[in-house]
Amino acid sequence: LDPSDAEAHAVFGMSLSQKGDNARAKAELDTALRLAPGSSEILTFYTGFAARFNEPERGAQMVDQVMRLDPNYPMWTSNFFAPAYFMAGRYEDALKMLERMTPNNYDKWKWVVLSSSLAALGRMDEANASVRETLKQYPDLTVESMINEVGLSTKERSRFIETMPLAGFPACAKPEALAKLAKPVRLSECEAGEAKPLGQP
Repeated sequence: LDPSDAEAHAVFGMSLSQKGDNARAKAELDTALRLAPGSSEILTFYTGFAARFNEPERGAQMVDQVMRLDPNYPMWTSNFFAPAYFMAGRYEDALKMLERMTPNNYDKWKWVVLSSSLAALGRMDEANASVRETLKQYPDLTVESMINEVGLSTKERSRFIETMPLAGFPACAKPEALAKLAKPVRLSECEAGEAKPLGQP
């Protein structure tokens, strides 16, 4: 109703991205940022989606910018900041953001970011323990299930493929999970495993 409402553009953009329409989502979030370039809230929203637009470094830089604008940034922003840092490869910073939250507030994404960041930093015992806890809550979680989430960019998929196996997450999705996807993204080792004759290890 109000084309100059930056928050409305941002929320619309986030909704579009969650439906996989990243081109329109980026246009809406860019409009929001143009209308309110100094808004820590708009910048925070954008940080969670910059990697979706294949711009993970920009997302992390925006987190840094928000912290300068609002040193007392609220706790809910960690939901955006932790994945933004993770996707840019800033694993220590991602962990610092997650430490501001309690594990009972973690969703599937936060558990994956926690486990994978620990593994990328070589903290393997902690990473393995985190994976075990994650799989208790999300027993069907695999690398393939994550890279098939709606709307992921190539850089997001690459980050998961690079770090999740290090942490100890299972690679291959179950056939019933793949059957629900129109065009599943597969890992080469999973496709190769399916191609082996029966009885082969």
